[in-house]
Amino acid sequence: MTLEAGGSERMTAPAKLNLCLRITGRRADGYHLLDSVVVFTAFGDNLAIQPAENASGADSIDITGPFARAIAGEPENICLRAIRTYREAGGVIGPLSVRLEKHIPVGAGLGGGSSDAAAILRYLDQNATTRLMPDTLGALALEIGADVPVCLAGTAQRMTGIGEQLRPIDPAPHGHVVLARPDASLSTIAVFRKFAGLRVGVNPVPDLPPPSSDPRQIVHCGNDLTAAAMNLCPEISDVMGELARCDGVEAVQMSGSGSVCFALFPDPALANAGAARLIRQGQWAVATTF
Repeated sequence: MTLEAGGSERMTAPAKLNLCLRITGRRADGYHLLDSVVVFTAFGDNLAIQPAENASGADSIDITGPFARAIAGEPENICLRAIRTYREAGGVIGPLSVRLEKHIPVGAGLGGGSSDAAAILRYLDQNATTRLMPDTLGALALEIGADVPVCLAGTAQRMTGIGEQLRPIDPAPHGHVVLARPDASLSTIAVFRKFAGLRVGVNPVPDLPPPSSDPRQIVHCGNDLTAAAMNLCPEISDVMGELARCDGVEAVQMSGSGSVCFALFPDPALANAGAARLIRQGQWAVATTF
């Protein structure tokens, strides 16, 4: 978090990357249980937050960036919802003005909206006149979305339950990665429903490797939602195939519920070359680190 001229605080909302994702069960209320190793990339959205010029006015948000149009029509942006629910939980802060540069694709499995909401909660936790207790803030994060707690943590985590049970990973996995996306967005709810429809039950899964394992080994544990996502978006298979054909690629996987896929590379030069190759083919791609 940095302070800009004019009093606004600039924050980064990093993209969430599921190095692996296993489905381990299903609760009676229909929510699936999972086991996932999550890291955060240097690539993400940018936010600038400051008190509104009119202290008696309402919260506002201005959205720019390459994926701004994808969320422009939402009845209530998740950033504004985070502010509203923070106040409803007892936090006290005046009206805020938010500028969001939306670089993370929407419906991509990168937790863009959740990361934006988590950035807002971090700002509120540091700037509210009356702050929430940590347990209340954690419960509020889960109320906003299942991925918000891990995004609020913001560091490499072993995520279980429906996403609310977190264990920090230290030392954290690090690596060079290319993110690539077909021209399609996927609804997380739709992917989980398709997953439930494709499987009679949830099979026992082996334990994931120790948290300090090589990220390549973690990725090879797989993503149980891949088949369901491909059923809804067959182009995911094409993107994964193109990533696999890049020079130096070490592992390929889909993140979260899709549609973004990723590939690990041993160094930045090969990652940059891989991203450039996909961009030349008309794909959205970014080389970054985690």
